[in-house]
Amino acid sequence: MKAKIIVLLLVLSAVLLSGCVGDEQPAEEEEIPEEEVAPEENETSEEEMIPEEEIPPEENETSEEEMIPEEEVTPEENETSEEEAPEEEVTSEGPTIISPETSTKTYTVRIENFRASPSSLVIEEGDTVAWINFQDRLFTLVSEEGLFENKNLVYRRSYPYTFEEAGTYNFSVLGQGRMDVTITVEEP
Repeated sequence: MKAKIIVLLLVLSAVLLSGCVGDEQPAEEEEIPEEEVAPEENETSEEEMIPEEEIPPEENETSEEEMIPEEEVTPEENETSEEEAPEEEVTSEGPTIISPETSTKTYTVRIENFRASPSSLVIEEGDTVAWINFQDRLFTLVSEEGLFENKNLVYRRSYPYTFEEAGTYNFSVLGQGRMDVTITVEEP
C-alpha cells in the first residue's frame, strides 16, 4: 500500500513540476521609478484612458467586411414597411378570431411510484396526451382499443398520442394493476 502512495506522489510531483517548468523565458519587467508608480486605487489600464474615437482600427472589434453601408439597409427597411401596409389593410377589416376547434391542448400522464396520474382524463378531439415514465424502469403501455401497438416507455421518455375521434379509451401498463388510465374524448 505504501508503494502505491509513493508512486502516486511521485507522479503528482512530476506533473506539478512539468507545469511550472517550461521553455518560455520570463518577460523582463521594465523598471519604473517610484515617482511614476500610481497607487493601486487609481490604477487604470491604457485601454481605459484612450477614448473610443482614438482606438486604432486594428483594435476595433468590427472589420470592414462586417460593416454594411447605410444605403443597403435603407431599401430593406422601406420594403418591410411596404409589406406591412397590406397587412394593416387586412387587419382593419376586423379582428381574426381563433375558433376553439383550431386550438389544441397537450395533457401529461405521469408514470411514477407504480401509479399513473391522473388515472382519468376528459379531453377534446385533436388534443394530445403524453405518457412520461418517471421511474428508473421499463414499462409497456397498452391501448385496450388497439389505437397503437404496445409502446415501451423508458425512464424520462414520453410517448405522445393525438386523439382524433370521440369516445372512451382505456390504457394499461403490462403487469401493473394500479397504472390503468381512462381517457374520455369529447367533441368540441
